[in-house]
This record gives sequence, structure tokens and C-alpha cells, in this order.
Amino acid sequence: MATGTGTAGSNQNGALVAPAYTPGEIVTAAGPLSINASAPAIDITLGSQFVTKAYDLAVYPALRPQLIFDQFATVRATRLTHRGSSVRFSFVDDIADQTTPLLENLDVDSVTMTSKALSVSMSEYGTAVTTTNLLRGTSMIPIDPIAAERVGYNAGKSIDRLAKTALDIASVTYDDATTTSIQEIGSSTEYLNSYLLQEGVSLLEEANVRPMGSDAYVLVVSPRQAQHLKAENTNQGWRYVTARNEGMGMNSIYRGEIGMYEGVRIVVNNNLGASTTGYLMGAEALAKVHSDAPGFGPNPRTVVAPVVDKLRRFASIGWYHLVGYSVFRPEALIRVETAGTLKPAS
Repeated sequence: MATGTGTAGSNQNGALVAPAYTPGEIVTAAGPLSINASAPAIDITLGSQFVTKAYDLAVYPALRPQLIFDQFATVRATRLTHRGSSVRFSFVDDIADQTTPLLENLDVDSVTMTSKALSVSMSEYGTAVTTTNLLRGTSMIPIDPIAAERVGYNAGKSIDRLAKTALDIASVTYDDATTTSIQEIGSSTEYLNSYLLQEGVSLLEEANVRPMGSDAYVLVVSPRQAQHLKAENTNQGWRYVTARNEGMGMNSIYRGEIGMYEGVRIVVNNNLGASTTGYLMGAEALAKVHSDAPGFGPNPRTVVAPVVDKLRRFASIGWYHLVGYSVFRPEALIRVETAGTLKPAS
């Protein structure tokens, strides 16, 4: 047999070592090069074009807090004379008790009635996400449904934050120039405990504040404040009372639910974060006003702007609300101040 002739090609670079490779072998692979042996030669040009990352078309939202405060705005304007920039609520005080006997030869005396009013102003709030026709036409996922959902949630969260901000005021001034301060109990060095609940309830009861929904008062607390109450270990605390009344197996301690305690319904608001302020409320603690003009309504409206013709390239998705909040009866609100740290085990 004749001896072969010619020059080796550039791809004939296999190694002649154990295990032996064909000298002319070159492997077309997916790559990357870092997960392959040094020989035979690797070509990932083709693999780099067609072996790509896959995408999950589900788009996940951020971790979200609960929306709490707006539901406790139990006072709503119901009989408006006309549309205005604010709503005026009127109060007429009770007549003082008459405990002095009448004289036989004199008729009953006349007394004056006192009144006052509270004006709650409205402001405009809202936001929008505007997308282009090119983005909507070329995106691998539908953009508008995602934008609409995020905008809608932003509306609820923003309105709830406005309600919470109204509860943080130091005092309420009425139209007759009288001012009533918001009561505060507790301190920055004290953990939330049963006694603070008892103290707050007694103050509300002394002021003739009705429970929320004729059931119980409501205390909105941060997760950290809820931990304070759960960690109370005295024989008069929530943990001891729960174990004694519900038994040791699968009770509220296991479920992590405080529920109603000391005549107070405990509501944990994740949106408060590590806040050191809780909000103890009775009926009519918070008022809400909004415009009743067409297109406003009682809740924030989320709008997907209609595309009126095919040449319109921008489309906005947004929310808008004309709304206002105010403490209605300062006597019906007590802010509970507590320590900012978690209560340690003892």
C-alpha cells in the first residue's frame, strides 16, 4: 500500500494519549468551555447561537404588606349639600345633667346648646405607567396586564398610607378654634403588655367611646409589637391565659394568632414594619371624605386609557382619587408607644 501524502489540516489536532482521540476529531458542543476536557478540540459557535436561557413568563410581584387602615374610617360623608373642596361635619353637644330639684313657684330654666364642626379637606392623588406601542408590540409577555395590576395595588397601598398618616397628627382643631390632643400611653422603654391594653380600654370607656362595630375596640400594631404581647410570660399575660383557656395542644399560641384579648381585637399590620406606635381605636376614630362627582366614587379608580385610533402610540395605565382623611373624634384614638426592639425570652 502506498504511503499517504499531504499536510495535516488545522482541525487535525486531537491528542494521541490515553484515552486515545482521533487526531482529526473536533467536537461541536453546547459549551461552556470550562466544563470540557482540553482535548479533543471544542467548537461552541453553533451551540452559543441555539442553546439559550429559557424564561418563565410568569412575573412575580414584590412581597406586599396588608392594607389595613382604610377599613377603620367608619365615618363617611353621606348627605352632602353640594360638591366642595372639603366636607364639614357638625357636632351638637349634650345638655348637662339636671340634678337640682325645681322650685314650686318657678318654671324650668332654659339652657344653651353648644356645637362645633370639623372640616376635612380633599386632595388629589394618583400615578400612572405609560407604555409605547412598540413595547406592547414586541415584548415577549403582555405588559399592560402587569402594569394594571401593579398600578391597582399601588392605589390601595397609597390610600391606606394616607389613612395611617391622618392618625399620626398630634391634635384636632375644630371650626370653633378648640383643639383636642390625641392621647398617648406607654413609653419607648416599655413592651406592649396586658396592662397597656387595660389602660387604653379604660380611657376609651371613660370617654364613652363605643367599640368598633359594637364588638370590641381595635388595636393596630406592628409585627414587633405583636411579638411583645406574645412573649409576655406573667401569669396574667396573653400566653398564660391562652394556654389555660385553650389547652396546650394546637391553641392560638401554636397558630400565632392573638385575636381578641382584654376587650381589644389585635390587628397586625405588616405595613408598619418595626414601628413602635400602635393605634387603639373605637368607633368614629377616623373619617374619610371623597368626591361624589361622576368618575370618582368611594374607591380609587384604576383606568386603562382607551386607544381611540390605531395611530395612538402611547397608552397610560393609572389611578386617580380625590380623597381626604382626618381623626374624627380624638377621644376615640389612643396611640400606644412601645419599645422598638423585640422582647427577649426570659
